[in-house]
Amino acid sequence: MNIADYRTITYFDVETTSLNPTTGEIIQICILAEDREGNLEEWSTKIRPRLKEGTYDRESLKLNNFNPKEYIDAPIFEDVADQIIQKLRWGPIVAHNAPFDISFIESNLIRYTKWRPGSRTDFDNKTFRLGYPVIDTVPLAYLLVPSERQNLMALREHFGIEKNGGHEAVKDVQDCRKIFWHCLEKCLEVR
Repeated sequence: MNIADYRTITYFDVETTSLNPTTGEIIQICILAEDREGNLEEWSTKIRPRLKEGTYDRESLKLNNFNPKEYIDAPIFEDVADQIIQKLRWGPIVAHNAPFDISFIESNLIRYTKWRPGSRTDFDNKTFRLGYPVIDTVPLAYLLVPSERQNLMALREHFGIEKNGGHEAVKDVQDCRKIFWHCLEKCLEVR
């Protein structure tokens, strides 16, 4: 099986309280599933962080436009963990800087739930394995896009994607999807 045979591609993005997955928390997640007919199913939620000393960086919170008032009624991570695993259990899954997002998801699962890494996702035994393959649009862009940088802002500019609203999971995941398809088009041109 290869990308031409996919049933669903799932894009995802997280916003976090810091750059450190060992201590940081996820404050927003968006997961966007696309079937081969181009139908999109989007799920996103804010996640109320604990914000204990050492789990956040003020600059990260500022960059992500964190406003505590907007999180009062948001679920805590444990409340959405099963949904996240269910939506990311099959591949291919795609993210911009995927190792960063995956490290936060895995770390939050291990710290705040009974879920543990395993060879496959098993809801009865609480073991998870995030979808395979994991496709990262950063190296794809590095290989295929004539741009000095591969961050989302630079790629938005290169492809003419609206820049306003960055560092918001819904916008970032939608733009990741656009960049993924632009890269695949470039790949086909190379052939």
